[in-house]
Amino acid sequence: MTSKNKCLTLNEKIKLIESSEKDKLTVKQICELFKCGKSQVYNILKQKNEIKEQWMNGNGRMKRKPKSNANEEINNLTWEWFVSARAKNIPISGPIIQTKARQIAEQMSVTEFKASNGWLESFKNRHNIVWHQICGESNSVDVKNVDEWKVKVKLIIEGYEPKNIYNGDETGLFFRALPSKTLSVKSEECKGGKLSKERLTVFLCANMEGEFEKPLVIGKAQKPRCFKNVDPTKFPIIWRANNKAWMTGSIMEDWLHTFNNKLKKQNRRVILFLDNATCHPHLNLSNVHLAWLPANTTSLTQPMDQGIIYSIKVNYRKMVLQSLLASMDSIKSVNELSNKINVLDAIYWLNKSVNLIKPDTVKKCFIKAGFNLVLDQPTDAINDNDNDFKLLCSTINEKVDSDEYVNIDKHLCTNDTDIIADTTVKPCTSIDVEQSSSEDETDNVPLHGNDIKTYKNALHEIKRLEMFALDQNNENELLESILNLKNLVEKKMASQITKQKTLDEFWSKI
Repeated sequence: MTSKNKCLTLNEKIKLIESSEKDKLTVKQICELFKCGKSQVYNILKQKNEIKEQWMNGNGRMKRKPKSNANEEINNLTWEWFVSARAKNIPISGPIIQTKARQIAEQMSVTEFKASNGWLESFKNRHNIVWHQICGESNSVDVKNVDEWKVKVKLIIEGYEPKNIYNGDETGLFFRALPSKTLSVKSEECKGGKLSKERLTVFLCANMEGEFEKPLVIGKAQKPRCFKNVDPTKFPIIWRANNKAWMTGSIMEDWLHTFNNKLKKQNRRVILFLDNATCHPHLNLSNVHLAWLPANTTSLTQPMDQGIIYSIKVNYRKMVLQSLLASMDSIKSVNELSNKINVLDAIYWLNKSVNLIKPDTVKKCFIKAGFNLVLDQPTDAINDNDNDFKLLCSTINEKVDSDEYVNIDKHLCTNDTDIIADTTVKPCTSIDVEQSSSEDETDNVPLHGNDIKTYKNALHEIKRLEMFALDQNNENELLESILNLKNLVEKKMASQITKQKTLDEFWSKI
């Protein structure tokens, strides 16, 4: 006999909806299959969108809606922080959660909140937190969660065209890093220290067809010295700054609204997948549906992490090495060359690095992360290796590991994930010394046209043109053309050098 009062689980409700939509079963057949009443079936089908949303963000278990209380905002902020910390594989204990909650309450001027043991137990129950699942120090990904997500994501993206399926993620960039610094950087915690002033944070966003949005680049100075007479609003990237060069909730919110307005004008509705970092605000936008990747799985479920970011950094570091090889006979030390790389160079190299990524590479990374529009769609291996880049690395020094060099900043913090300390991020309008090094000093004596007989001579004059463009007011188009030409000449010079013997002897001298 059918039980009309049976309470279906969330997973059973999803299967019920699928049996109606895909299997085309009648209500009567569904009642017999799931042993429930007609009213229950009708209610589930009526609320199918809300149920799918809950299933997408949940773990398959039904949870009663918690009752609101005076500390609701503290609870929500603590939960957002918790999810972000776990996404970074940071081990969390009960006392740490209580300390963070008290810190949030203090910032909100809520003096009566105590974060008692009873509150902690309630917080755990409410969010289904089980200590043995989260307190380990292993960085391994739960394969079961990944497999479950890859089933879910096929349903989530159903109805969206590939051009309307987006993924966005931040990455840190040591924009001056040279191979000789790799070992010292690996021994440091990439959160602070002497290298933190040579960093940028980059937010990259692309759709499944391989179309990128303008990269969002965050530095430490609003107007570095190398931006003199240049209009940042006309850059091929979006420039923002704060005192830590981190992504913040306000910067991300501003970007999301701009992105949404662009799509509104195009009359497009898209889905954007992000991780649960605290700097990613949960907004209800008219043309952008925000979807959240499950915590502690992004190394396998985030398309950007499947080779897109890696490939962009290969391209970027190739340009750094080409510049190094082109300038090596005019420098006295590695530090001298590193200091000549400024934020303006980094911006144009980064933009060019993104433009060099093939659409097919991006599509393969989406498919590898489980974004298959066709079930079990096969994908060829993503070729992360770049023979030209490896040759450049070996030319500099045969002992240079190209993968280590590319991943030198892989774990660089891009937002506030500090567990206890107050790491307030403040806007920055001053000129930062480390990100505003003096431009290349060039000889003021010009060459005659018939004296430009080598790439070295040409590079000398191009640098003079670069200085001229920087002295003009808002000549971004001229500057971009000169920098592209400079990059091409450096590439040619590097190519000539790599055909010769390796530079171990030269490198050991400097």
